[in-house]
Amino acid sequence: MTRNSVKQMVSVLKQFGPMTENEINQTAFGYDRNTSFGSNKKYADMLRRGLAKGIIDRVEVPSNAVNLTRINTKPTRAKFIYFATREIEVPCSAELDMEMANESENIL
Repeated sequence: MTRNSVKQMVSVLKQFGPMTENEINQTAFGYDRNTSFGSNKKYADMLRRGLAKGIIDRVEVPSNAVNLTRINTKPTRAKFIYFATREIEVPCSAELDMEMANESENIL
């Protein structure tokens, strides 16, 4: 897997479950936006690409919620919790075509 990729974020979300944006960055890349002087743009863009592709989704956290995700158990300022969506497996169309062809032969 390539370093610093959307796939790495998805892998972390599948392994550890729902997380805030900062928790994803800490777990997947070792980047903490609260203590780092570096820009968050690269990681935020990766998260947006995952959302646009439909492989990551998010839900809004109510303002009075307590963060019960795996890294922190204290109240959070995060507005969203992110999670990996389920991948839908589509069976190979060639196999289905052959099954339909075999069924139609049996009808005659």
